[in-house]
Order: sequence, then structure tokens, then C-alpha cells
Amino acid sequence: MSFKKTVFFFSFLIFGCSGDSVNDSVDENDPNNVSEPIDGSDPNLEVGLKTYAAEKGKYIGNLMRNGMFDNPQVNNGSTDNILKTEYNALVLGNKMKMSNLLPSRPIDPFAVNINDINTYNIDLFVNYANSHAMRKRGHVMIWYKQIPNWLENEAPSWSAQQVYDFSKSYILALSAYCNDKIDEWDVINEAIVNNGYRTNTWYDVVNTQATNDGSIGFDAYFSNLFKWARQGDPNAALFYNDFNIEPFGTSKNNFMRSLVKRLKQDHNAPIDGVGLQSHFTIDQVSSFFVSKIGQTIDDLAESGFTANITELDIRICEGDNGTLEDQKEAYKNIVATAFSRDNCNTILLWGSSDNDSWIPGHYDGCGQATPHDENFEKKPAYYGIEEALMEL
Repeated sequence: MSFKKTVFFFSFLIFGCSGDSVNDSVDENDPNNVSEPIDGSDPNLEVGLKTYAAEKGKYIGNLMRNGMFDNPQVNNGSTDNILKTEYNALVLGNKMKMSNLLPSRPIDPFAVNINDINTYNIDLFVNYANSHAMRKRGHVMIWYKQIPNWLENEAPSWSAQQVYDFSKSYILALSAYCNDKIDEWDVINEAIVNNGYRTNTWYDVVNTQATNDGSIGFDAYFSNLFKWARQGDPNAALFYNDFNIEPFGTSKNNFMRSLVKRLKQDHNAPIDGVGLQSHFTIDQVSSFFVSKIGQTIDDLAESGFTANITELDIRICEGDNGTLEDQKEAYKNIVATAFSRDNCNTILLWGSSDNDSWIPGHYDGCGQATPHDENFEKKPAYYGIEEALMEL
């Protein structure tokens, strides 16, 4: 099998996110435009899912959970081996959420600077991903959950202007530090519910109170988040990310599509795409259901959006009818459907193996959600993904 010649456009430090700007001619969505491994290793010596994905101009990725982050040789190195062998894209599960990046109150929370941010987490993530030529997804800038305790305590008394000032300074400091080193960002995560905006968040006041310049409403706030992220890093792709928005025509899907189009068209927000989280159950993912995901991706394409699968897992629960073979077909169908669209360039799975999946801890009686089992062996689901990639 022939391999595409890898072309490298970035030069990275072993630790740190700052660096020279990328040449404007670089296609950021080309999997062959990745960083040269800093340890000199060839990430393609061992054939994995990434081999077939890259040949088709796609990224297949996974997440690094806390255990792997804190100890790269956790599970006797099995998790590390799966990540570096199989995947050419990576995201952190928790370590780049605000609770971990801004755990201590800044001296002035309305003028956050890079010295206030825990850059160690960023540096470690970037270094690992670069050493294995992986595309890097930043998760997440603004979310209503997993915020630091000091923010949870203080934000309810803030004015809209103070929420704006905090959000702007935090995003500018974070995105500027990672300028050209984080390839794409979830700028805001899970900001809507079934048929409207999510409320009872730390930033709620922006919807009912005007800022000094008269800005009011969630749309105005969300659009500014994207503008600030673009200001800090002109080259990173910027996403809205959410769950239960995947199948076309549901109330939450309809609201999501209306929101992102409105932000882009009416508010000039530099929003590049939508992250479809894709946490599914085995009995949910019928062929018809997956076809509706394809319809969502197509609809977003018409408005110029990328639509990536960002947190894919398919859990099997007690009492479900689906089997591991059904799971194989479900994974294959989703990967084939999404990657058959030009505006889907990345699929990220949410768990390197059933050993470190988040599912059993959140859904009683459920598990087996990933392509590798608890012993780090390939499951039928793995081969379903492999077949989909090879048949693209």
C-alpha cells in the first residue's frame, strides 16, 4: 500500500504553544500537513486507523483522559500505544476545561492574562500530540459546567459588562498563547436545550442586561466569543459543540442549525463549524437514524459549515437488543456516512478503550462503548471503522 508523502509546515518547541505563523498557503484540513514528530519517530511505521484516514484526506482521533494525562504509561502503556498507533487527532477530556486552566482567581478577573492560566496542561497536550503528528482540538473555551469554584461563587453577582470583560480577556489570553498550535477550538459548548437557550448558567445575565455598548442577548454574547477567539488566533477553526443535535429535524437540531446560521449571517461571527458530539446507544443507531445525521451535515454544508463528529461512542446497556456485531455496523455506518461528505474532515472517538470509557460511571448498566475492549484488544467495532475508512 502506498503512503502519501508527509509535508511539514510547522516547527514546534518541545514545551509551549507559541510559535511562528503558518504560511497562508497551508491547507489546515489536510491530514498530511502535520507537525514533524519531535522525537524523530515515524507515526506511520505501524499501520493503524490513521493510515487509512490520512490516505483519504481525513482525521480519525480520540481523547486523552486524566489517567493518561497524569501518567503516560498508565495501563502498562496500552492506552499510549492505542492512541499513537491508531489516531492522527487528539483532544483532552478534561484538562483544558476552565476548572483546570483557571483554578485560582486572577488578581483582576476582568483582565485575565496568560500568567493566570495553567499553561502546563496545554504544553503537555501539545507536546504529546506533536510527537505523534496529531491534529489538536481545544476543548473547551466557554462552558456552563466544570468552571472554577471562585467563578461559580462570584459570577452570579456580576453585571453583563463584567461577564463580557472576563470572557474576552480569558479567551484572548488562551487563544493567543496557543496561536497556531491548537488546530481547532470548541469555543462554546452545550449552550442550548431542546427548543431554546440553556439557562441557569454563570453567564445568564448577558441575556437580560445590556453591556456598556448596548449589547444584549445570548446571540450577541455568543457571536463575540467567536470574534475574540479569532482575534487571539486567526488560523484555528472555531466550533459550536453540543449533544443530541445530530439527527436532522429534532427540536434541538432545528434550534442549533438556526442559531449557528444566525450567528454567522446576522452577527458576522467567524464560526467555522459545528461539533456533533454523538453519544449514542446501540438500539438508537438504525440506518434511518444515521441517514438523518448525514442530512444534518449536508444542511450545514449549504451554509458553509464544517460538521465534525467530536465525541463518538456507542454504548450497550443491559436490556438492549443490539450486539457487538450490531455495534460494528453502527460504527461503520456512521464513519462512512460522515466521511462521505466533504465538509466532515474529522471524527473523534470518546474513549481509547472500554477500560477508560466514561460511560459506566455515568450510565448504570451500560458500557462496551469504544472500539477496544477492557483488555485493550480490538473489538468488532474497530473493524467496522477500519472497513469504512478503507472503502471511502
